[in-house]
Amino acid sequence: MERRPGVIDVSPYPMQPWLDAFEGGWAVVVHTQGNRELAEALASESAELAWSLRDEFWRSDRVPAAQAVRQAVAAERGLVILSDTGDSVYGGAPGESTCILRELLTQQVPGVALVPLVDAAAVEAALAAGVGAHLSIDLGGRVDRVFSQPVRVTARVAATSRGACVELPDRGACDLGRTALLEVGQVKIVVLDSRSFAINHPILYTHLGQDIDSARIVVVKTASNFQFFSRWRPGLIRVDSPGVTQSDLTAFDWQRLPRPTWPIFK
Repeated sequence: MERRPGVIDVSPYPMQPWLDAFEGGWAVVVHTQGNRELAEALASESAELAWSLRDEFWRSDRVPAAQAVRQAVAAERGLVILSDTGDSVYGGAPGESTCILRELLTQQVPGVALVPLVDAAAVEAALAAGVGAHLSIDLGGRVDRVFSQPVRVTARVAATSRGACVELPDRGACDLGRTALLEVGQVKIVVLDSRSFAINHPILYTHLGQDIDSARIVVVKTASNFQFFSRWRPGLIRVDSPGVTQSDLTAFDWQRLPRPTWPIFK
């Protein structure tokens, strides 16, 4: 459309899908060289194109958490990324879902699995106990009690950090806050006292002494930003995890979204 004469730009604006807002829906903005009729025609054409592709937008390759962990364990080499799509911190989720963590513990994964979790109470307990101590503690599920529940672990405090600030490429200074590394067998859980951009970055583990090269699995709290682990990654599995950023939009109790909104309210 932008290659047509007189057209400056055509931009679709799909909404973030987890917003229960009266204004919910798509929009299209078109700029032309003073031709209002052309702009309106292109906006309508763009909207019709989006509508024709609606089934394609709904397709997904997500797999259940138990299956995702089995596939990651069975992978022949390298680091497999498990994308916690329902707990995407960059999308507004609290970063404390225990769905994948629970499966990693249940299946007693044989290789090193790195897991991030936002849990200020767990950080406080680990710092109070000190490195080398063992803790029996409930992790996660403190903010979102609809889609996540705490998981009980007995863990060794392997390392702690208080207020580390790191420089991330293309992001600048990033405050990690207080963190602690809890070990439960081969599962290495880094608990943070607050959400941080670094929750999906290797620095979260390396600053606590972990070697990414030795890991077989890493959980990321994002559905789209995997580039930070690209040098190690031979595989990626999108986990069909519940949570406030989950892909199953029918699971939410919508109060404000306009009717009809496809495919929730047809």
